[in-house]
Amino acid sequence: MSLGRLWGFLAVALPVLGALIANLSSVDLTYHLRAGAQILDGQGIPMADSWTFTAAGVPWTDQQWGAQLVLATVYRIGGWTGLVILRAALVGVTFWALFEIGRRRGLGLRRAAWLSLAAFMISAVTLALRPQLVGMALFALVLLLVSDRRAHPRRVLVVPLLVLVWANLHGSFFLGPLVLGLAWLEDLHEGVEQRHRMLGVAAAAAVAACVTPFGPAVWAYAVGLSTNPAVTERIREWQPTSLRDVPGLLFFGSVLAVVTVIARRGRSIPWPTLLSLAVFFFIGAYAIRGVAWWSLGAVAAIAGVVVAGFEPDLAHPAPTTSAQMGRLNAILATAIVAAGILLLPLWRPLEPALGAPQGVVGNAPPGITAALRDLARPGDRLFNPQPWGSWFELALPDLPVAIDSRIELFPVEVWETYERVASGVDGWQRQLASWGVTIIVVAPTDTGSIERLSNAGWRTVYNDADGSIAVAPGR
Repeated sequence: MSLGRLWGFLAVALPVLGALIANLSSVDLTYHLRAGAQILDGQGIPMADSWTFTAAGVPWTDQQWGAQLVLATVYRIGGWTGLVILRAALVGVTFWALFEIGRRRGLGLRRAAWLSLAAFMISAVTLALRPQLVGMALFALVLLLVSDRRAHPRRVLVVPLLVLVWANLHGSFFLGPLVLGLAWLEDLHEGVEQRHRMLGVAAAAAVAACVTPFGPAVWAYAVGLSTNPAVTERIREWQPTSLRDVPGLLFFGSVLAVVTVIARRGRSIPWPTLLSLAVFFFIGAYAIRGVAWWSLGAVAAIAGVVVAGFEPDLAHPAPTTSAQMGRLNAILATAIVAAGILLLPLWRPLEPALGAPQGVVGNAPPGITAALRDLARPGDRLFNPQPWGSWFELALPDLPVAIDSRIELFPVEVWETYERVASGVDGWQRQLASWGVTIIVVAPTDTGSIERLSNAGWRTVYNDADGSIAVAPGR
């Protein structure tokens, strides 16, 4: 195996290996699994909440129903191992597409791999298994088709079909028409023959996005979710990207690196390229989860600039790989493949309380889950920490919870009431009684709640490192 081929392999294999190592966060994934199971069981796409007692009956625009169907199908067929493999496959497709963009722009295998791996490092925090990851894979494929439109003009006609599918999977589908629109501006600037073709494809993609059970309302959903104050004020990943954490440092560091590459190029950059970078910078700076779209979109925009900056290097042929070095490269590649196979959950012991191999599911308290399974009876209602709500909905489907990860579903007054109760504001006991709450799960960091509950007659029946369970007086 030549060194160039090894770099091409690493561009995909290292992100895939990272996806196999990291656990599956239950925070979003598990409510999608439950919704997908309902669809598979013939109950149709959920149109109103039926899992919580604070928002029961509230309309639910379940725009991500298609991804839920995929996730639930994989889960039924392959269990948690199937979901791990699915995430690895989606990550592999995403960074393969980025690598191909660099390679087809003339970067060479090594530099194309470096660019792809840099994007992986920046976006790693966004690679949890949820509908957004499916959207990221589709976004990368759209970028590849659009960046390759001069060599293969007919292939770009596939993009509206991808957007149609995308609009039934995740709210990021608007990025498909956006990329096409930016490509049209580039063609217009360069005076390409049939330069208005991309505008027509973009319009077709925008119309295709309306082919969903919700029609054109998916556009309102996508815009409303990103501007909903209940979401942007309460969920960290929907807040502006900051230098105060590692993802923010990586984001702004990558922006600085792009600016440096542009400055060193020594030639002016076409304004459509600068516009593309500005658009994806805005998306990345607007919210932490937007860093994913910056890392992918910036690669497609900057690849041509990087090529121009290294033209002298590209004039020299790649060094010949000796037979011995080729064997070492092949051994390294084989070792990475073997490591990936060994990391599959198939070989791990089962965690009985979670029903999953050890270390696979994150944000799921095993002891509390097992205790609730023994404790809960028909008619019970659970007041829970928000990050665990979706997990309890999957693990204990007959126990209604107070709140979960569908942040946009709950009216603002529900969030305010929930937060007042969690903080012990005057009237918290009356509110719990009006909701009919009989069980409360307390996170380990909330030490004041245990004392407050005890003083009000609630009885602690379980406690471990993950938290405590208290039951209502007289229960």
